[in-house]
Amino acid sequence: MENSNKIKEVVLDRIRRIVENDKIFSLFSMELINAHEGYALLSAEVKEDFLNAHKIAHGAMIFAILDVAFAIAVNSITDAVGIQWSFNMFRSASLGDKIIAEAKTIHRGKNLLVVDFTAKSLKTQRLLAQGMATAMPLPIDRKATQ
Repeated sequence: MENSNKIKEVVLDRIRRIVENDKIFSLFSMELINAHEGYALLSAEVKEDFLNAHKIAHGAMIFAILDVAFAIAVNSITDAVGIQWSFNMFRSASLGDKIIAEAKTIHRGKNLLVVDFTAKSLKTQRLLAQGMATAMPLPIDRKATQ
C-alpha cells in the first residue's frame, strides 16, 4: 500500500509540474478538472482575445487545450514531448462558452505513447474536435539535466 501511495504522489507531482510551468495553460486560463496517470480533463473559457475573424473560438485555442491535455496525460507517466498530432475540427465554440478537453493514453510503449483526445462545448455538449497524438519519451540523460 505504501508503494502505491508513493507512485500516486509521483504522478501528482508530475501533473503539478506541467500545470505550473506550461505557459499556454496560464495564457488561456485553463483549469484542471481531473487528472491521473495517463489521463487529463481540462477546461478553458472562450474569451474575446481568443476569437477569430468570424467571432468564434480560434482553432489555435482548441488545439492549445487539446495539446495541454495531451501533455499532462503523457507527462504524468514519463517526461515526453509531442512528435505528431492528427485531429479533425467539426465546429467551434462561441464567446463565453467553456471548452472541455479530455486526453486518454491508449498506448504506453517503451519508445512511444499514443493519446486519444476530444474537445467538447460545455454549453452545447457537442463535439468540437477529436484526434490522436504521439509522444516520445525524453532520453534519460536529457531528464537529468532539467
